Amino acid sequence: MRSARAVWAICAGLAILGLAAELAKPATPDMGFLLYAARRVLDGAHLYRDVVEINPPLIIVLNLPIVLLARAIGLSEFIVYRVASVLFVGALLAYSARLIHRYVLPGQPARRRGLVLLLAFAVFMLPRIDFGQREHFVLALLLPYVLVAAGRHLGRTPGALEAAIIGFMAGAAVGLKPHFVLVWAAVEVFRRTDCSRAERWQVTPEMTGFACFLATYGLAVLWLTPDYLTVASLLGPAYIRYMREPFVNLLVLGPGAPLVGFVLLALVVLRRRLFASALGGLVAWSMVTCFIAGAVQQKGFRYHFYPALALAFVLLGLLAAERPASNAALSERLYSRASRALLGAIIAVVMGWAVLDIAGADRVVRQQKEEMASLVGAVKARAGGRPVGVLSYTIASAFPLVNYAGVDLASRFPHLWPLAATYWDAIDRGTPLRYHSAADMPPVERYFVKAVREDLLAAQPRLLIVLRPARDVPKNGLRRLHYVEYLERDPDLATFLSSYEFVEHQGEYLLYQRRPPDAPASGSAPSSAPGTQDVIRPELSEVRLGMLDPESLAGALVFGICWVLLAAADRRRARI
Repeated sequence: MRSARAVWAICAGLAILGLAAELAKPATPDMGFLLYAARRVLDGAHLYRDVVEINPPLIIVLNLPIVLLARAIGLSEFIVYRVASVLFVGALLAYSARLIHRYVLPGQPARRRGLVLLLAFAVFMLPRIDFGQREHFVLALLLPYVLVAAGRHLGRTPGALEAAIIGFMAGAAVGLKPHFVLVWAAVEVFRRTDCSRAERWQVTPEMTGFACFLATYGLAVLWLTPDYLTVASLLGPAYIRYMREPFVNLLVLGPGAPLVGFVLLALVVLRRRLFASALGGLVAWSMVTCFIAGAVQQKGFRYHFYPALALAFVLLGLLAAERPASNAALSERLYSRASRALLGAIIAVVMGWAVLDIAGADRVVRQQKEEMASLVGAVKARAGGRPVGVLSYTIASAFPLVNYAGVDLASRFPHLWPLAATYWDAIDRGTPLRYHSAADMPPVERYFVKAVREDLLAAQPRLLIVLRPARDVPKNGLRRLHYVEYLERDPDLATFLSSYEFVEHQGEYLLYQRRPPDAPASGSAPSSAPGTQDVIRPELSEVRLGMLDPESLAGALVFGICWVLLAAADRRRARI
């Protein structure tokens, strides 16, 4: 790219394309909950008491102005959130481009513009289902810190105030997701490995800004949300068990592991040809520690690994930018060609799927929209504007349903995950589930039952939505949990449940409506009868082996085409 205007035009196009693809899909459950929690707080609810979340409050605080703005201009919170996310990430990208120009690649306009385009694709197009997650913002906030570290390595540094602000932003990234403090530590260790003894222990302005943010944030959490530490200490260990994937397994089979592994191998082979070794080294360290930060969470959710995927893509682009000579070692020529082919395949598939999303051609997305519209219609018709009770282990059962339906949730929990966490080890056993008696319940379970009882009896929802239980066998996993059977062991909740009657099926959900006092029953009450069906599962788990989905197959095909074309081009170049 010879023109800076052309580069920024492409960046704007990528931002618009990514935003359009996002707007064409239903909102994600996490996005729905964050906006719901912010709305509840603005309406007077107490965070960590009326709305229980185990993560630090910064992400909820950042959503408060989104909800206020949506109310002021009369637009959907989801539209405002998505547009604001693109603007926020875009502003940080523009600032990162400024740092690249001044401190990382001055005097190298072509390479500088190429790096900006790689970063733009990484933050606007690669997120897809991870769009608007905290990790999306964490990456954008950490990039300036990585770039300043690369500049310091080259002897080019910003002023003290600007560096402190960059450190402040990195502190905000860690405030959003504390696991990513590993990235900050890796950047600092890398920067200090090649400097004088005096500089090695120097406290830089960006370190000061980083520490100041975290200290201020920690004090603010203790002052403004004193219940956070109580909730985190009680529910934190339980959440670690919930949907736990072993750390070692995720290092090998986690989302993006093949890409990260290939990029590391390519870096070893092509490191001598990398045009910016300090930048490449910092990106590599950041990529690895981002991947470890994702694996440490032991969940296997793709968005936990998004920063590592994005940095792997950027490093792949840096490696593909330099072609080895025709007389270079065979390993260098093969890895260079593979890097270019893989880069082309990723770009083609991601952009192609974005176009399909915009056109509404994705069958899965269409089905999600239809199911959501049907369930939203049922809630609007039957809930009477009152809070809705949702009995399910997954946040996707309640959000974004309650956002679209315009109702509150009749529970302080976004979903009943503490029940699943309590029985997580028992779920994999071959024996039938046996629920604890009141005397045998651990503290977290007693807190959960007490909270659910208080919330449901206080809200008296007109509508209950119950995720149907499957047969009580190990292969059905979390669907073995029987919420009605579990809750009706409490006398107050048994009386509460008996006042509801079945009204309709909605996919995997059973809907029960509260019967008016003294009215005759016209439907059955929620039943503790065992489940009779099994969960339909693919033969290979997508989490453990994501190679057979349509995107991966399309990527393999495009990679093969790119490989053939690049091989032909290399042969022609060798003959000239």
